[in-house]
Amino acid sequence: MWTTITCLRQASNFMTIMAQPKNVIKPQNFQYFLVLDFEANCQKGVRLDPQEIIEFPCLMVESQTFRVLSTFHEYIKPVGVPNLTSFCTELTGITQDMVASKDTFPEVLSKFQLWYSENSLTPENSSFVTCGLWDLADMLPKQCKYSGIPIPDALNVGETGEYVNVKFSYQKQTGHYGKGLKEMQDKLGLEFEGRHHSGIDDCRNIVTIMECLARRSLVFENNGSQSRKHK
Repeated sequence: MWTTITCLRQASNFMTIMAQPKNVIKPQNFQYFLVLDFEANCQKGVRLDPQEIIEFPCLMVESQTFRVLSTFHEYIKPVGVPNLTSFCTELTGITQDMVASKDTFPEVLSKFQLWYSENSLTPENSSFVTCGLWDLADMLPKQCKYSGIPIPDALNVGETGEYVNVKFSYQKQTGHYGKGLKEMQDKLGLEFEGRHHSGIDDCRNIVTIMECLARRSLVFENNGSQSRKHK
């Protein structure tokens, strides 16, 4: 009799596990993810002085479906080092004529703040997502300092870590630190679409990584304040 009951319980537990939905995204901590990936004028082996942001993309992503609801995307005219290096163009695909007639960083940042406001975004309902610490902890503060403008409150998270570093999220889910977009995608069975180091394409591919991790039961949390041993 006891053996029969035990077998029935085991069978019931097995059926319960089998009946659980697979590949379902758990409720997330934020309603929206703001996936951001700056590109900056650069030179191989040395940091330009000043180094300036030349592409500012941000995707507003619905957390339960990972659909892109709205896109902010602007190229930016650098002023300190006005000419893009050949290395930068080769790396990012951004050419001089793509930035020459564009607004400078303060104007583009104002446009972004308007976009943020028009989409009713707040730190409570959304969190920024980057692939690494560089965008928000390094590049943005340096750019704002050079431009002589304050970091907007919503973006001023580089020190607090109140944003998602997808590399740390990947590490939490897989147990392995993600060195870069393509490596993480390769380990997850994904393929990169578009041009690597194009800011807008990098953003779209970050979203694919996030959705894949979410479908493996990951709930994203702000983790930018974790150890900065890895970038």
